[in-house]
Amino acid sequence: MGNLLESYRVLGVKVGAGMADVTSSYRRLCREYHPDISDDPAAEELMKQINIAYTVLRDKFKREESFRSRQTFTRPVKRYPAGEPRQSPPPPPPRQSQQPPPPRHTQQPPPQPQRKTSPSPHQDARAQAAEAHRQKTAERVAVSQEAEEDAREVLHNYFVALNSFDYEKSYGFLSAYDKKNITLEAFIKWRESVARLYPMREFQIAGGSSVAVITWGGDKSFHARKFRVMVTEDDYTDNKKQSGDIDKLVINEDGNWGVFLGYKEVTELTRSFDKRFESKRKSEVEKRWEEYKAGFHPEFDMLNLDGMKKQISRELYRQRRYGGSMTFAAVSVKSGGEKNTGQAELLRSAAKTISDALREIDVPAYAGDGIFAIMYVELGKRSADAIISRLVETIRKNAGPQLGTTAEIEYEYGSWSGQVYADTDTLNGILIKFGKKI
Repeated sequence: MGNLLESYRVLGVKVGAGMADVTSSYRRLCREYHPDISDDPAAEELMKQINIAYTVLRDKFKREESFRSRQTFTRPVKRYPAGEPRQSPPPPPPRQSQQPPPPRHTQQPPPQPQRKTSPSPHQDARAQAAEAHRQKTAERVAVSQEAEEDAREVLHNYFVALNSFDYEKSYGFLSAYDKKNITLEAFIKWRESVARLYPMREFQIAGGSSVAVITWGGDKSFHARKFRVMVTEDDYTDNKKQSGDIDKLVINEDGNWGVFLGYKEVTELTRSFDKRFESKRKSEVEKRWEEYKAGFHPEFDMLNLDGMKKQISRELYRQRRYGGSMTFAAVSVKSGGEKNTGQAELLRSAAKTISDALREIDVPAYAGDGIFAIMYVELGKRSADAIISRLVETIRKNAGPQLGTTAEIEYEYGSWSGQVYADTDTLNGILIKFGKKI
């Protein structure tokens, strides 16, 4: 029974299947593994096993058919004619009483040597075919697992190189087919355009499935592995994470695995990504410009109070997060007496002087009600006094006739560096001296 089970398994049919199913499976395997058709080096040995298994099952069905076709043996029955009484056999004579035989010593018969039944050559061939089939299956499973591990390693290294922006290294993991159609320069330009839109944060190869063969470009075929990769990227618009799944093929060419992109129009993709990047950048610039105008003082070409609050909160966070020096200064400009034309001209002159001095170094400044607040980044206490006093002297020099005899220009500042961090209260302590508060 064990040989029959192995024969069913070799032919790939269910135990107890009919002759039609066995014959159909046998013909299909012959078309696949016949040495004249298959390129597998073990096709000849596998075909022998298939023939042996088919012979066993065919003989089994022949025996069953022969057994069903035999006539059942019936014992002849004597028939008596009608009216003739049936004669019963005479009774046996009575047994005479006999003396029981004397007891004899019971002796066990000597043990007879058992005959060793040697398996037939046919059974040996079937057992060998079954064992060879098991070994062949185990080898196929091992080769398939090794191939999947190699393909997964190539894909993992490809994404590691992409995540570290080493595009030249990631290009080396592409398939030979893609390298013929995509140059290194085009690949780097394409990946840079993708990274500008969605820079990758992390990735994870979630799972893979086997793909026997794929056809590309008409008659070009590859043995391939298909993997699903979960990628988490930065969204350019609002700096948030977005995750998605992508399918990646890793193909085998002459024993070497490579990531398969499968398209030649990388330049078109690069142009498309660049167009999307420019569109997003334009919308981002417009958004920033609207925010800037909302926090901008148009008369003095400086930030208003709301805009300065945002800049101060941003710089305070940066100093606390990354350290470094920071100086906050307040300059008060008053012409004396009631507000008049001279006061307005003096404030505009001071604002222009401060704006021209700070424009090149991109320092945020606030103007309003005769008070100017300036936030210097990476400016220590040692050089703060010289820079701010020089700025005040420049304001005096440029004021001209608007600077009357009663005009007052005063300043106050504070510096923080190292592990000493500023906060809103310390900055307000400087502004309160001039009657202002953030």
